[in-house]
Amino acid sequence: MQFLSLSSAWFAIAMPLIAAMYILKRTYMEQEIASHMLWRRALNEQEANRPWQKLRSRLLLLLQLAAALLLTLALMQPVIMRTAAASGHAVIVIDRSASMTARSSDDGSGRSTKLELAVSEAEQWLSRQPGNRPITLIATGQQPEVVLSRTIDRAALNEKLQQITPAYGKSDNTAALSLADSLLLNEPDGELVVFTDGLWPDLAEANAMQLHSTASLTIVGSSERSNNQAILYFGIKADAGGNGSNTAVVTVKNDSSAARKVQLDLSARNEQGELSIAAQSSIDIAAGEWESVQLTGLPAASYYKAELRPAADAIHADNSAYQFPETPRAKQALLVTEGNLFLEKALQLAGIRTVKVSPDSAAPTGEMAEKTDWIVLDGNDQRLYNDLIWAKLLEEKPLWLIDHPQEDEARSEVPSNVQTIVQEHPVTSYITFSDTHISRLAKPPAEELGWGKPILTYSGIPAIYAGEESGKPKLRFTFNLQDSDLPLRSEFPVLIVQAAEWMSGGSQLELGASAADQLLELSLHSETSEAYWEAVERIDNFSVQSQAGAAQTMALDLNANGVYAAPSAPGLYRLVEINGKGEVIGRRMLAVHADSAELARPADAFGALRLVQSSPAADSEAEIGHEPNEQSLSLAVWAAALLLLLMAAEWEVYRRGHSS
Repeated sequence: MQFLSLSSAWFAIAMPLIAAMYILKRTYMEQEIASHMLWRRALNEQEANRPWQKLRSRLLLLLQLAAALLLTLALMQPVIMRTAAASGHAVIVIDRSASMTARSSDDGSGRSTKLELAVSEAEQWLSRQPGNRPITLIATGQQPEVVLSRTIDRAALNEKLQQITPAYGKSDNTAALSLADSLLLNEPDGELVVFTDGLWPDLAEANAMQLHSTASLTIVGSSERSNNQAILYFGIKADAGGNGSNTAVVTVKNDSSAARKVQLDLSARNEQGELSIAAQSSIDIAAGEWESVQLTGLPAASYYKAELRPAADAIHADNSAYQFPETPRAKQALLVTEGNLFLEKALQLAGIRTVKVSPDSAAPTGEMAEKTDWIVLDGNDQRLYNDLIWAKLLEEKPLWLIDHPQEDEARSEVPSNVQTIVQEHPVTSYITFSDTHISRLAKPPAEELGWGKPILTYSGIPAIYAGEESGKPKLRFTFNLQDSDLPLRSEFPVLIVQAAEWMSGGSQLELGASAADQLLELSLHSETSEAYWEAVERIDNFSVQSQAGAAQTMALDLNANGVYAAPSAPGLYRLVEINGKGEVIGRRMLAVHADSAELARPADAFGALRLVQSSPAADSEAEIGHEPNEQSLSLAVWAAALLLLLMAAEWEVYRRGHSS
């Protein structure tokens, strides 16, 4: 309880004055008299008067003292402070930026993150609000998101709070505050409630804002980040010796108050999907400093992964990074032919490293077989399938068959015209085959073609089949290239390049690295009718989920005019493109990392986050702190009511003559 007018306490002097009046009161001794005629004489006898007497307990005295006390308290204007029972519209802002993924304890050993603490604090705040108070829930991000608007459904609010996930990209916190404040315009009883760790890159801009609504700020966790190690940079370049190996440069930051020693593991994943550690290093880093390490002699790989293994760490999302080699390894094709110079040269122009062998040769084994990405069988020689080693190799590798139909074969036909029908497919894009002469086409049995569909029909006869068998791309030309004039036409190199890309699994160039939720300009294939991100490894704050644990896809909006958002969580993703027939026509990989500005330690000059409220009437500013809004409740009314009751009781005492 507080008193708004302590100076009125001087009226308490009335209490000892009342007591003095009873002390100095004249008191008469009781006398027995024989007649009322002597009454006046008895009252006038001064010798019976005792002016200085011991103060006795009298009901009237107690009532008068209580009345004086209550009057004094009323003059002092007593009030009690209590939390304002607000009923107006409230807007909750939950900070879900990357810094909120830090573990709650300073040493990084906490079991919950700051975001989880913020959600818990918001739930407790909601439990204290009137059930009919409308609530709007906003989550920060690249663009603020209104999760729920003006709802009184507490169950729905708590459910949505639990579903809020971190935003690892750039967060526009000032925009979230501005949106929340705009929703409370012309609502004098409205309130803005913010739950955050206060580590905002746009802190200066947010502190310069003047809010029109009352606000409260709850800081969760420590405002200073401690004991966090992060990979700031990860790059791959080819070794100068030209021996096919690569060199990695990794920069690690120690964002803590003490020197740390971290273990760095660098892994390489080959094209067979096997991930193995290629190099390791132990790095000593001073407090608040960074160190770079160079790792050489890395084997060729489709991509590399750098990972820190600190003893304790506040944020796990910045401990892993992915990178791709500067130039991908050239695909190697095994060309089994008796001689086809045009095909061999066209494959070389397509960037394919070709190893030519005769059908009579023994099947390659060992290192040569391992380095072979796919096989071109120029002449579907049945003898190879009868050889166990050849048959095993042809089954394991993607296969491109080129038939050599003969005149005496029953399953062949001479085309009657040059009319062609070209289906939409990556192999036949930009190809018309107009006026192309083909002397004879093979007609394989249907049981040999269950894996594919014709993408080129010549004179009503399928000339090219494409599809997948056992998850591997497969092509079949039903005509001999040397029995046509196709190699002499300008479309031939284009056809071979596109066929080589199809056999290689799509484009050989990866998409590189990007921050989470960053907008990317991507060039999709002309035949793409559907595209999506497929998670290969997704990094959260506590662990790395592999393919099995991250079986999720995110569809792309093909009407986005070539600009698409990167996935929202750090990790490794694959962009998969599908044509209208449901066939995969492209696979490219993208490494996604958390926005460095969101994870960087803010400069000391930024200071602390504060919310400033502007008063349009008085043109003044008032800083909003951590304490909830309070209101004062005056007790003067209750004191006045009690005083009236005492006065009524005093009158009753006088009326009945019970003054002592």
